[in-house]
Amino acid sequence: MTPVNSLSIPALRRGAVLVIALVAAQLPGGAAAQSAPAAQPTAAPALRSDFVRNQTLIGAAIYAPAFASTFAKDGVAWTAGYMLVAGGSFVASAEISRRIAITNPMQRLATGLPVRGAVAGLIAGSVTDAGDRATAVSVLLGSVGGTAAALTLGKPMNDGEAAATLLGSDLLGLTALGIATAAGVEEATGRHRVRGGLALAGMIVGAPLGHAYAALAPYHVSPGDLTAMTAAAGIGMLAGLSFVTPYPTDREAATALTVGGLAGVFAGDRFFVRRYDHSPGEGRLVAVGAIAGGLMGAGATLLVRGEDADFDIGTGLTMTAGAAGGMALAHRYMRPKGDGGLRTAGLSLNPIGVVAALSGLGGGRNSYTIGSFRF
Repeated sequence: MTPVNSLSIPALRRGAVLVIALVAAQLPGGAAAQSAPAAQPTAAPALRSDFVRNQTLIGAAIYAPAFASTFAKDGVAWTAGYMLVAGGSFVASAEISRRIAITNPMQRLATGLPVRGAVAGLIAGSVTDAGDRATAVSVLLGSVGGTAAALTLGKPMNDGEAAATLLGSDLLGLTALGIATAAGVEEATGRHRVRGGLALAGMIVGAPLGHAYAALAPYHVSPGDLTAMTAAAGIGMLAGLSFVTPYPTDREAATALTVGGLAGVFAGDRFFVRRYDHSPGEGRLVAVGAIAGGLMGAGATLLVRGEDADFDIGTGLTMTAGAAGGMALAHRYMRPKGDGGLRTAGLSLNPIGVVAALSGLGGGRNSYTIGSFRF
């Protein structure tokens, strides 16, 4: 038997260890698998289905009929124009979604601003006593312009700022309309143009003011917070209307709805927006709780009073109490997290600047920073 060299045994051992290490490195989770660079996925167009879906629906409901009404002289031409734009809305929105990264704020604005643009177009046509075709052009420009503004202005926004932009437009537009009606503008002038013009101006000015509210507030404003605040505004409007029932005039109803709605907005900001961060689902649940509570209040009144029940102050206040209770109960069930705002507002003084300014250093020719205000 041939003797084995004493140096060959360690060499064999080292070789075996090397083979085992190489095999283990190729297994999942091995060193080779961990150190190997991950394969880069192939870049593909990011088609956002919800954007395409909403734009297609808006196209069928707003873009297409407005476009067809601008030129059609008969039913065949109108139908052809409608079908062309209704179908083209899908193609155009899909191509936009492939070329532009649609963020959540852009999507939110692109769904809400075209509708408000169309309403603004209708108001503008009514205020100017435009004909049907001119009004259709105004609606088309307003809706398409709203979509373009959403894709442009929504890029730097967050979700709360986008939602506040839409709410600000609605809130100030309705407030302007309510104030004009309560003041009897139409009765004094005999014309509807002033009231419509004020509502249109309120919608236009309210959008940037709403954005500024969410961007500059010293607390975080989320879409869910604004939904809860809207529900509080609805309760305020119901409470206000309760005091002018059962047969209010237009001016009385407008005054009650406007004052009550603004009071509800203030209360919603103080008790919901400032203190909590509601998710969109939590905000919707708060609104559903308010509706459910209001229905229970109406049902209780009907059960007690029977056929004699009417919407008077008793019924209105019972519904208001039920709505407020339903909102509070829903809030108790959810237990939303506290406000996560990082911004702090306030005035800070610079003591060194104050002393230097009071001492008159520099013969009054120098300027000093004595404080700053952060918002």
